[in-house]
Amino acid sequence: MSDTIKISALDCLPFNEKEASGDVISHFIEKSQKAVFWFNPFFEKDQDDSQLAVYDYGKHKWRAGRFIGEANFNYRGNSYHISIKPRFGEEVLLKMLEQIFNIRISPSQSKVANDTDWQHFIKRLITIIWVQHLANANLHGLPKKTLKKQYQSLQVRGRLDIRKSFKPFKTKNELVSHSYEKAIDTEIISIVNEAYQILKTDFDLGASKLNLPDSAQSALNRIFDAKIPRQNLLYWHYQRIRYKPIYRSWKPLVDFSWDIISQKQQGLNQEEKNKGFGFFLDMAEIWEQYLRSLLQKNLMPLGWNLKKNTSVAYDGYFFKRQLIPDLVFENDDKAIIWDAKYKKMQARHTDVDRGDFFQIHTYLLSYTHKEIKIGGLLFPFTINEDYEEDKFRSPYLLYPNGLNACFGIDGIEFKREMKSDEFFEKETEFLKRIKNDII
Repeated sequence: MSDTIKISALDCLPFNEKEASGDVISHFIEKSQKAVFWFNPFFEKDQDDSQLAVYDYGKHKWRAGRFIGEANFNYRGNSYHISIKPRFGEEVLLKMLEQIFNIRISPSQSKVANDTDWQHFIKRLITIIWVQHLANANLHGLPKKTLKKQYQSLQVRGRLDIRKSFKPFKTKNELVSHSYEKAIDTEIISIVNEAYQILKTDFDLGASKLNLPDSAQSALNRIFDAKIPRQNLLYWHYQRIRYKPIYRSWKPLVDFSWDIISQKQQGLNQEEKNKGFGFFLDMAEIWEQYLRSLLQKNLMPLGWNLKKNTSVAYDGYFFKRQLIPDLVFENDDKAIIWDAKYKKMQARHTDVDRGDFFQIHTYLLSYTHKEIKIGGLLFPFTINEDYEEDKFRSPYLLYPNGLNACFGIDGIEFKREMKSDEFFEKETEFLKRIKNDII
């Protein structure tokens, strides 16, 4: 077998290597599409834009999708390594994760010196996300469920079951009774513990020098103390889990843990040196969660509260649709509505997707019970220094004599391999514009 052929790209940008032919990329998509980790189970996944790679008919090139990660695979006798990195650099990505999870990622955890380090970068991100889910889950201790226990003896324990007692009472002079008691939910704990063992073995969790939050370490200690034996977990174990309201905080952790277990079971862990490895994260999900956390933290002190707003258009008809804007903030009778879009934005007319444009206007026009201060689309954008800022805001919706609501295209200005201080500066400028809109 020949040496490994390396193909690389930045997210949303073209693959530059000539080896990125249609058959190779198509094989990559087919083998790796299920290797995507969704760290928020409630994220609205855009099925029309969820491919790891797409063909750009305008430039006659394959380009990466919005996902970052890497995969190794064999195709027609050749070994391939495909790597997709964040187009604005790892430092910006880590700052977003710090904002989402309200954590501080140490320099030793964030260091990505070369391609070899990058091979484990996504693993470290997955480990960090899993640990934060664990810390957030452990609000009320290990999840428990109510179990029914049945007894057959001379002594009644709990409630007597008269119907089931007829035969035993005649033959053995015994009664059947049952009682209910709380017990640790073994399926939830088994899934979480199995994910931990995989992270420890295959993701170097123990050797990553990751400082576990106290709540995460406490949860692990309780899981170890429960001494639940490992078992061969199947999909139905995961599927039949039901959460009581008090233990709902465990669901994101269990969903993410099951993703980790599934990848292991599918052979996507690094079983051999040059094949079988692939993990991807969706930058669109990270972008939306980052904006949600950033805006919530900065707008809540001003009286604006984040709302999970869902409405149904044409309810009762076969063509009914749910309307779920990404970011809705309300303050008494006022509202602002934004949709997060992780796409290229250089302030060109063609950068605003037709579907995205009409989607956000549907949200705005359907939100009739509040005064809309502003609504629009939020992008990570790169533009020239001489752009006209007033061209990003319209003082009316659709037409000058239309609804009295502003419409805008906004976001955070990014540059390639952006440093932390410059990112903070652009983030501050973005927040200033948003606050000016709601005065």
